[in-house]
Amino acid sequence: MNWSNKYTVFLFFNLLCKGKALMIKRYVFVLLLVIFSATLICLPATAKEDTAQIKLKKTAVHSKKLYTYTVKTGDDLSTIIKTLPGVTEENISRHYELIKELNPDISDLDNLEAGQKLILPGKPLTETQENEAGYQTAVNPKISHTGLKYYKIKSGDTLSKIIHRQLKTETNIGKMLRTIKSMNPSIKNVNKIYAGSVIKLPGKTIFVKTPEEIKPVARETARLSEKFSQPDKIIEIKEKKFMPPEARMAVLKQVINQMNGTITTTGNYYLPIPKAGQVTIDCSKIPLIEFDDNTIVFLDLENRAQHNLKKMIGDNWTNYSLVKIDKNDDVITILRKIINTTNNYRMIKSDKPLILGAMPPVEVIVDWVIVKSLPQQPPQTIQGLRSIYENNLLLPRSVKNYYQKNGLIITEISDETGIVGKPEEVYALPPAPVFPTTSAKDFSYALVSYLGLSAEKDVDIQIFDTVKDGFNLSLKADVLVKKENKKYIIYSQNISQQFTNALRQAGNETIFVSDSDSPRNMMENILRNLNIPFTSGNFIFSGLDKSQAPYTLKFSGTKINQNLFVVNFDMDQGLRGLLQEVWSVNIAQY
Repeated sequence: MNWSNKYTVFLFFNLLCKGKALMIKRYVFVLLLVIFSATLICLPATAKEDTAQIKLKKTAVHSKKLYTYTVKTGDDLSTIIKTLPGVTEENISRHYELIKELNPDISDLDNLEAGQKLILPGKPLTETQENEAGYQTAVNPKISHTGLKYYKIKSGDTLSKIIHRQLKTETNIGKMLRTIKSMNPSIKNVNKIYAGSVIKLPGKTIFVKTPEEIKPVARETARLSEKFSQPDKIIEIKEKKFMPPEARMAVLKQVINQMNGTITTTGNYYLPIPKAGQVTIDCSKIPLIEFDDNTIVFLDLENRAQHNLKKMIGDNWTNYSLVKIDKNDDVITILRKIINTTNNYRMIKSDKPLILGAMPPVEVIVDWVIVKSLPQQPPQTIQGLRSIYENNLLLPRSVKNYYQKNGLIITEISDETGIVGKPEEVYALPPAPVFPTTSAKDFSYALVSYLGLSAEKDVDIQIFDTVKDGFNLSLKADVLVKKENKKYIIYSQNISQQFTNALRQAGNETIFVSDSDSPRNMMENILRNLNIPFTSGNFIFSGLDKSQAPYTLKFSGTKINQNLFVVNFDMDQGLRGLLQEVWSVNIAQY
């Protein structure tokens, strides 16, 4: 009770005690007047309080208020959200969306794993609170960040270039590289980053001394802090775009069909309940998925199934599962939920490039792999999934075809449109030349002829004649090559040194090869004596070097002049066409 009400009550009882009836009436009137006035005064305050309860949706968050949380065993996102400062039942869904946008590298927030790092909005906690709740500030103990931002890697980027351009720093590059790597666990090698990936970058960063080093350099640290201070950064939260339902179903069907599974979206499915009847499931509303390992999954896309149906199915049928799909689940999350319920299949994040094929091996970067495990057999990767974002580039069809020939399917999925892919390339290439290895003579003739030199086989080379020397002598050369007004004679049989000297005195150069030589050694010997530039070794062709998707072709061989590569295997025709189109490479083989 406030002071005015207390005073009024006092006067009222005082008048009662004195028995002054007239004054009682007067003060009753005063009492009513005071109460009425108090009511009028309280009304604006109440209205003001009600207005203050209106919740405004934020469209951006200060990066200074972002912190890293380490997921613990048993954690789920809803529990974590409820521990955030200022969270109420009304804004839990908004925090869910915000955390999803702040953690683009975690595709399935509903299936967190212990040890994962989450970027969360909220106020800083004390050191004691951090230890109790599992929080950490988003700062390395020896590094002080004054901001946090995200950067999408462009073609041609390196981490050093990004540091110079985005962070405007010329010093401490090594420390900064280690910092960025610690902030982005997906970066396994700081020298290998991929266009289209999104990475976290610190704001202006001060490299701070350890506690033992603080005292002698306190002033310098303060000076650096002032020098590098900057305004708060704002991280804009973009509206999430969802894939249309028909495109999402097309993705599910293609991926599952490629696993020898099926999806049924029409008719009814009947589950018999022992001694109780049966459950009828409408497949147009809850699709049925059947895998070749006898796993059957009911897909509740719109949360139609009753709460106890999932438990009922799990309790009564061993190989049956009901998978509920949240409205915020993207297609990758849905696939993970489905595939990870099967007996023999698992879908896991890809942490290293896929390398497939022996001649040549081809390396491809994917985001997810589907692995099949059978008893007493090593796990086999059967499918790779690439998530295609706004600026990602599609793999050449020839690379995907090559992988499929070697037993692995690559599926590219756009978050907005579903299944995507380049059209089939059509390469009008003549057959690759093949240098025969039946004999040194045939190999030599085919090689020099393909290089455009004038060459003849089984040519008689005259050394002496009767007019000049009084007798006639000639030798049969396996191959005679003419190059720049000089003659080169290739022999696959040894001849005496006297004949060799006589040939050279007549202006001929001799090249000796043998049927016992390997084709590569034979080729290098001929090229070296003909003064034709060549390089033998391993060669790498990276799509990123040509502003293409992240794939790499590797093979060993011999490079002649600028663009001819001679190999000892049958090059896949699609890859050969790709090498010709993108790198102007010609392939020959022996």
